[in-house]
Amino acid sequence: MEVSQLTEFSDQVIKAVELASNEVMDIYNSESFIVEDKSDGSPVTIADKKSHEVLFSCLTSIDSSIPVLSEEGDSQDSSLEKFWLIDPLDGTKEFINKNGEFTVNVALIEKGKPILGVVSAPAICETFMGFAGAAYKIVNEDKISISSQEQSQGHCLVTVSKSHKSEKDQLFIDLCREKFKSVEELPTGSSLKLCRVAEGRANIYSRLGPTYQWDIAAGQAVVEASGGIVSDLSGKPLQYEFISEKKNPLFFCSGDPTYPWKILFEELF
Repeated sequence: MEVSQLTEFSDQVIKAVELASNEVMDIYNSESFIVEDKSDGSPVTIADKKSHEVLFSCLTSIDSSIPVLSEEGDSQDSSLEKFWLIDPLDGTKEFINKNGEFTVNVALIEKGKPILGVVSAPAICETFMGFAGAAYKIVNEDKISISSQEQSQGHCLVTVSKSHKSEKDQLFIDLCREKFKSVEELPTGSSLKLCRVAEGRANIYSRLGPTYQWDIAAGQAVVEASGGIVSDLSGKPLQYEFISEKKNPLFFCSGDPTYPWKILFEELF
């Protein structure tokens, strides 16, 4: 897709995400809301559903020929080369616990890769956007260019999940402590983990447990536009398909594409 069209799309996606975020925040700020369990046991709220409705309507109005694959939908067509991939509310546990670190995620996929991504964290007033080799952080309407950080040999800042830190995650952190003079952990919720790498506040995020495509596609677009990388543990790029049940392989996100992280993962596994 041409950069000019991506630029036009990005402005429209930002508006769509703002509308969806407003719906989410109305529910977040209410006195109470109902939490249900989906078939896989994960929680869902009315905010997930309201955000999905807004995003679906807005994105189809941008270009009706581009279908939408959502966490709150059920679709399958592996032949599609271009589609929207959305997570209407990423970090539902963060939303329920009211710690502010949940996001609204929209990615545009073309030929298996995210070429445009917007991640909004409305409770903390941060939005991230990336496409065509340029990434931005938007705070109170101020648009700031961001870039990922070169990996230091002495210090490593690892961003880890607030809600899903596993034994494998701890083993990875312990391995980092053997390789670097100092290691600092940055507990973070939802797709903000990828965004922290994109803006240079963290060096590495590894996900050593199950995730779905919509969990990371928008964040990956932001990371790659900022100069970072997202790949499976062997260094191969991730591939996205218009299939609801498809999960990601174990992966890592690094601000420095030249650093040999896959060697560490070979030691771990």
